[in-house]
Amino acid sequence: MNTASQVFSYRLDLYWRTLAVYAVALLLYGFGRSIVAGTIQSDGKIEVVIEDPIFWLLAIFVVVSGFSLAAAMLLQRRIIIEPDAIVFATRFRQHRLERTQVRRIIIRRERSGWRYLRSVRIYAYGRRFPIRLRPSFYDRERELIEGLLQFRPPTASRGERVQ
Repeated sequence: MNTASQVFSYRLDLYWRTLAVYAVALLLYGFGRSIVAGTIQSDGKIEVVIEDPIFWLLAIFVVVSGFSLAAAMLLQRRIIIEPDAIVFATRFRQHRLERTQVRRIIIRRERSGWRYLRSVRIYAYGRRFPIRLRPSFYDRERELIEGLLQFRPPTASRGERVQ
């Protein structure tokens, strides 16, 4: 395993795409609604019909998408794999999981709609529920999976803790 730590940042492209699609839909709907309502004036000005509930629904989608993008950018989530620990970090805090605390790491493929996505479950001593990750949400997905595979503890017999 590498002696240097590997940093995997959270991907923001889904947030950008969502915001762009909703904003374009809002613009197209507003323009189309103005054409249907006949509010395009002869001098090229367009009056938007703001009493329309669909317009407000699309506007709410744009605002919520913008807030979620801003929150994801503010958090700056990342996973750092070091030789002796996995660090789950945000801008505001870090959670360090030592190699000796890891009981088991399971990497599986789960069906999500029409495609399969990988999911990782990290079982740790002293935690009731596993830590769940989706490697596809982070940059360099394959390298993250390889790093987690190398981080797996050796197998123990009958659930004994290996030191």
